[in-house]
Amino acid sequence: MSGCSDGSCSSGSCSTGSCSSDPNRLPPGMLKKYNLNESTADGILVWAETENGQLARSSAEIIAASSKLTDGRVFVALFGGPDMKALYPEIFGYGTDTIYHVRGKATEQYTPEAYAEALAQVAERVNPATVLIGASTRGRETAPRLAAMLGSGLTADCTGIVADGRRIVVTRPAFGGVLTADIECIGFPQMATIRQGVFPAPRKVEGQGTAIYWQYTGEQKKEILSERQPSKDGKDICDARVLIALGAGIRDRKIVELAEEIASSIDGAMVCCSRALVERGWMPQSRQVGMSGRIVRPDVYVALGISGAVQHIAGMSSAKRIIAVNTDEDAPIHSYADLSIISDAEPALRELSILIKER
Repeated sequence: MSGCSDGSCSSGSCSTGSCSSDPNRLPPGMLKKYNLNESTADGILVWAETENGQLARSSAEIIAASSKLTDGRVFVALFGGPDMKALYPEIFGYGTDTIYHVRGKATEQYTPEAYAEALAQVAERVNPATVLIGASTRGRETAPRLAAMLGSGLTADCTGIVADGRRIVVTRPAFGGVLTADIECIGFPQMATIRQGVFPAPRKVEGQGTAIYWQYTGEQKKEILSERQPSKDGKDICDARVLIALGAGIRDRKIVELAEEIASSIDGAMVCCSRALVERGWMPQSRQVGMSGRIVRPDVYVALGISGAVQHIAGMSSAKRIIAVNTDEDAPIHSYADLSIISDAEPALRELSILIKER
């Protein structure tokens, strides 16, 4: 058609805003105004991981936060039999619009291949802008497979996330925890695995929504012969109300024992540490706080001999009250503290031990 390009008429022969010789031609400027190739993906899809019939804490945190991260709908994929229906009110209470309850013989036992394929099917159905999964052992195993199936980029083990419309920017440790990187996916769906503790633990409330039964008909690609849980050193530091944190400034291993003795005298208290003490072999990695460790939100965080490097601050800055004990009055930790004590850790701990015994 001579004289017409990009849905507009340049010849001046159109009196109605479109070429009369082609009634299917778009009005002038339509293609310039609207990007017809733009993705329609919207909302967030979350895998609701379960543990012993209960919703995993990391999944609960992510689901509750998702309703605040998007103006679209929140979809949740839940695996399991009819007994999982008991979790519907809790999941809806966190702001979920629709639950896709995945059932099928191949998903009766967890295997990353079957779970990833089932999640991919749900994602293709709901077309989410974002897929979020907890950075648990299973999440770290399943998410890369799912990303490959969806042709999506994946940012793993994230310690922060912010949203700008449909777009998200996530933060994760880089170069062994020495740096942090802010990462944005360039396509949809955007995918990330999120550490437990990045979002606050939500308050349980009951709600209602739409539940859809989703039949997975894929084949089980392997058989689980036995499962064995790894031994743990005790309670989870993420559950502690009070944390006594020991850092690189601790030079005597006996101070660790003293801190453990004090923690045992305080209800809901535990001892944690920075990376330095794990590298020395003085404490297990499960007690480490920071970008390469755990993210915690205790009522009280007592930092002893901790300088306040950004890698550690990322794991404990959400504590309600921070007490810093450090001989260096210029240590960065003091700028985050509600109370600063310029002292060596050992005399401060011994004084605390005396006060606890007196009370």
